[in-house]
Amino acid sequence: MELFLSYLSVLKCVYLFLHLITHMSKSTRPDLIKKLQALLSSPDTDYRSILRTSAELSKLDEKFQRFTIDAKTLIHLGRDSIKDHTTALIELVKNSYDADANDVEVEISTKCKTPFIRISDNGFGMTKDQLLNSWLRIGFSSKRNSKLSEFGRRKTGEKGIGRISTDRLGANLELITKTVDDGIIGLKVNWDEFDVEGKDVFDIDIELTHPQNITLPTSLNVQKNTGTEIKITNLRQSWSPKNIENLYYELSALTPPFSEVKDFEIRLKNDVAEIYSKKVESDFLKASEIELTAVYDGKGDDILYTIKDKYNPKESTEYIKWQQILTTFSRRLDTSEIGTELTLGPVTIVFNFFTRDSTAVLGTDLKLADLRAFIDNNMGLKIYRDNFAVRPYGFPSSQFGYDWLELGDRKARDPAGLGRGEDYKITPNQLIGAVFISRDRNPKLIDSAAREGLVESEEFEELKAMVMGSILILEAHRAKLYPEIQKAKKTKEKHSAYQETLRIKEQLTTVKEDLNAIKSEIEMGGTVNPENFIKPLVTSIDTVEIISEEVESTISGLLDWQRQLSGLATMGISSAVFGHETESSISQFKGAVNAARLVLRDVPPDIESAIEELDKALKNSKKVAAWGAYALTRVQREKRIKRKTQVIKTIKNVVKELTPVFESSTIQITVTGDNFYTTTFPMDIESMLVNLLTNAYTATLLKGGVRKINVDVQKEKRGQIEGFFFKIADTGPGIPKEFEHMIFEPLFSTKTAGANSSNSVGTGLGLTIVRSISEELKGDVTFGKDPNLTGAFFKVWLPKID
Repeated sequence: MELFLSYLSVLKCVYLFLHLITHMSKSTRPDLIKKLQALLSSPDTDYRSILRTSAELSKLDEKFQRFTIDAKTLIHLGRDSIKDHTTALIELVKNSYDADANDVEVEISTKCKTPFIRISDNGFGMTKDQLLNSWLRIGFSSKRNSKLSEFGRRKTGEKGIGRISTDRLGANLELITKTVDDGIIGLKVNWDEFDVEGKDVFDIDIELTHPQNITLPTSLNVQKNTGTEIKITNLRQSWSPKNIENLYYELSALTPPFSEVKDFEIRLKNDVAEIYSKKVESDFLKASEIELTAVYDGKGDDILYTIKDKYNPKESTEYIKWQQILTTFSRRLDTSEIGTELTLGPVTIVFNFFTRDSTAVLGTDLKLADLRAFIDNNMGLKIYRDNFAVRPYGFPSSQFGYDWLELGDRKARDPAGLGRGEDYKITPNQLIGAVFISRDRNPKLIDSAAREGLVESEEFEELKAMVMGSILILEAHRAKLYPEIQKAKKTKEKHSAYQETLRIKEQLTTVKEDLNAIKSEIEMGGTVNPENFIKPLVTSIDTVEIISEEVESTISGLLDWQRQLSGLATMGISSAVFGHETESSISQFKGAVNAARLVLRDVPPDIESAIEELDKALKNSKKVAAWGAYALTRVQREKRIKRKTQVIKTIKNVVKELTPVFESSTIQITVTGDNFYTTTFPMDIESMLVNLLTNAYTATLLKGGVRKINVDVQKEKRGQIEGFFFKIADTGPGIPKEFEHMIFEPLFSTKTAGANSSNSVGTGLGLTIVRSISEELKGDVTFGKDPNLTGAFFKVWLPKID
């Protein structure tokens, strides 16, 4: 093979020589001849060096020149043009769809000796010719010439660079593919070899392999014996549970829940968040309050609208003209960039509107918490072209594209309620919708150069206006349902706080009427018969006393409820911050137990290895148990009762419960100080402490080196008032000066998922809770830079009550 390539290279070189010598001036011909003679006479000459010299010789051509390609160009096309690892993986799954796969298996393994990502499908695979002349030819795509797959699917990519997305995921790629004609063939790529300045792409070897086996998806809807398996190692980015969650829901959006696509199934397997190791699917649309479908066939200006809701069994169908929509909603629809005549091809719009409350799951087997999670992860309006989602439209994780119709800003400017009729507006987090278009029948709706979104042409503005008009029709329909919605709510309400308020109001009205009657009789003068007013007065006094007791009990209950809510909010905040470690411990526990089970099934069983794995499981179970104990004791009744409390003991108990979580992140936590008692609510001390500890935990992770948190408890007298403080200091970066005036504001948070992340993991409520509780107890909160640990400190001072 090498000899054959050398002959071809020599022929190419001689052809180039003859071409050049006929175009060059006589003065430069001797140099050309010398270079060619030196090349052909060298014992180290191979076909690569001949071709490389041919490229150098071609630069001597005085009439024509040619491009050369730097190897790093591939890095720019792949790694630098695809924004994150989720997008890169989605590109590979799209390739499986184009290959007529029925099943795709996506596996992410991070806890094994060599972490890897694996994508396997049962598509038609690639022949050796396709692998060498198509896959290895950057920029080549058969999809431009053959837009439909053998199964009639409209192929999703046409630029020929999606394969380079593997470089965004990891440095090493192994591809194995199997076809009916050629059997199994593969190749290996080390992308890091391309990340070198000045290296020609032709100088880098791609190893061809001939594997004996290929692992195709095991849960097949259609049994096939062909397909492609991609394995990526030396991963470039870690995968967090949140990354896996985002990936799962983005995969579920690739083939929408309301589409006709039934022959494409994705199964996700991972060891990061095992809850998402399952078939990718969703079944929550049946909980929507309103379903709207709009169909435009691409001809004329008639749009067919079909609407059904949960209050009326019969759906309504109506043709509405485009001009009628423009006229009816002229005040609320921006038509500045569109004409009165539609130029779009066929478009189908599907909306599902959700109320997000318990009425949504009545009569179903769905849980409200699960429904809300589904809405939160799928909310927004996605655009699907040939049944594949066009990013970033409608993706919750995308700032640019999630609310591409700016429904949130629109609602914020005019937050009219449902009772306000035509002024009512929905919010983007209540809507799951899809806009279906076709690449062939909407040729002017094309991708932007960055492969992120569509070009905002006149046709795109027309599409936006049609979608917005459909939203206005949905809003108008829901406004008409207002009486029925109110009726349903009243039927549901039992023993509500509203009804209790009405009851007390009625009692007070009766008292007022009795007292007014007595007052009128007294003001009439003359002889007043005591019998006429003493009995009503006594009754009124008794009623007022009863109401006073009820109000006092209600206020006491509300305060207790507020304290309980603060405790629950604190537990929720700390769960969000510490949840990763706990989830990781659970995953490791499961993994160790499964490993022990496997080695015990061996013949003979490997007892020593099983004990080792069970020890790992026990260690992780203690971490989970510690977290469970912490969570279960946060809102116990006795903590909401004011009693004599040993402050440092209360603080040490909380720290002890959280120590395993801190230790798993290599954070040293210590408690020092005085031992004394005060009369207070234990839950208040714990809520303030836990919120400050979660802040310190997050801050210490933002810096390297030794990580420390110190809690100090001391008595401190202010003027004539005996008091005490507890102070939490950390080794984090401290509080930026530009944020100092904002840190106690509700919903303001600087917590992120890590030093290199901009994703917030904070609720912005922790410090608000701390200040609120301290003020209620007539104390205060101060902060600054700690002189010892050099990070931030927060100091809570409270009056001491004996």
